[in-house]
Amino acid sequence: MKEFIWKKFIKDWENIKDPGVRSRYTGLTGFMGIIVNTVLCVIKIVIGLTINSIAVMADGIHDMADSLAASVTLIGAYFSRRPADDEHPYGHARSEYIASLVVSGIIMLVGYELLKNSVEKCMHPVESEFSWAIVGFMVFAILLKGARSLFIIATGRHIGSLPVIAAGTDNRNDVITSILILIGMLVHHFTGFDPDGYLGIVMSLFILYSGFTLIRQTVDQLLGARPDPEMVKEMEEIIESHPVVLGVHDLVIHNYGPGRTYATFHAEVDADSDIVELHDALDHIEREIEEKMGINVTCHMDPVFSDDPVRKELEKAIGSVLNERAEVKGFHDLRIVHDEDRIKVSLDVEIVPGKEFSGGEISGKLAEAIRSMNGDLEMDINFDQAYTVTK
Repeated sequence: MKEFIWKKFIKDWENIKDPGVRSRYTGLTGFMGIIVNTVLCVIKIVIGLTINSIAVMADGIHDMADSLAASVTLIGAYFSRRPADDEHPYGHARSEYIASLVVSGIIMLVGYELLKNSVEKCMHPVESEFSWAIVGFMVFAILLKGARSLFIIATGRHIGSLPVIAAGTDNRNDVITSILILIGMLVHHFTGFDPDGYLGIVMSLFILYSGFTLIRQTVDQLLGARPDPEMVKEMEEIIESHPVVLGVHDLVIHNYGPGRTYATFHAEVDADSDIVELHDALDHIEREIEEKMGINVTCHMDPVFSDDPVRKELEKAIGSVLNERAEVKGFHDLRIVHDEDRIKVSLDVEIVPGKEFSGGEISGKLAEAIRSMNGDLEMDINFDQAYTVTK
């Protein structure tokens, strides 16, 4: 069903990397949210005032907040598709994250107000009235909002948009709160006990938690969250599928918002190969990644002497020390420099961020392993931070 709607209302609906297509997806979910929430908001507030139900009225106010949130999401999508300029050479796609923060803030504000009013009703209860017509309306609202929330969340995941997922998650919260309200109304009718205020407290805490979770996810993106391991794995597989690449390291991925991703990496190549042919091959890899993944990539070429028997022995000795260490992602830039009276070995060791490690211990074990091959070898080790991991 969702694909039918996408095809019906979204031109070029499969091209989700295109900012214009993404904007149309966001616009579709936004207008859907505004229309449905506005209608439900007005009806629920009128019903809540009529039957003295703070839970129903609060649910209507929540719908009003959803309409406002949908409007903010549309504004964010509008600014995010603005082209790059002198002051923002990477575009404005992060505007979607700002919009997501605003949506999350609205959710938190609604949750706080609902909590305050619910506590007040628990302390000073007011009898709520009952009507089967209102029960029927609540069932209709639950079904309508349930279908809408599933569609919006699916759309957000389809285009990889946090603001759209945030809006859909909030809609899902509406479904849960409406179900609680319906249960409370039935409990009150059949038992005489009115749980309206207590249900309001439960609903508000759930809403506050959802808002906090969405804020945390958005802030992670703004601060620079770790790239998706599956995306890293796919990129490395594309790079390593080309025979000219002997190894890949120092992969760094920068996210400037949905559809605005840039990456750099170092590719080890055979130093004896033709440099022009290598350059053409690496250019082809850059274009392939951009076409398949929509990521702008820059490659740095690291020439190595792959057939050097000393190098192969060194790689084996170094690997025996580093391969089993959880804090080490790998090593690269292994070089053997022959001076007049000495042989110097240099390499870079990639450390997984957040893992504790002892540079002195690692250096000592590497020196021991390397010098066991040749006591005259000198060693220079540089520790780098790994910016991407696949495990």
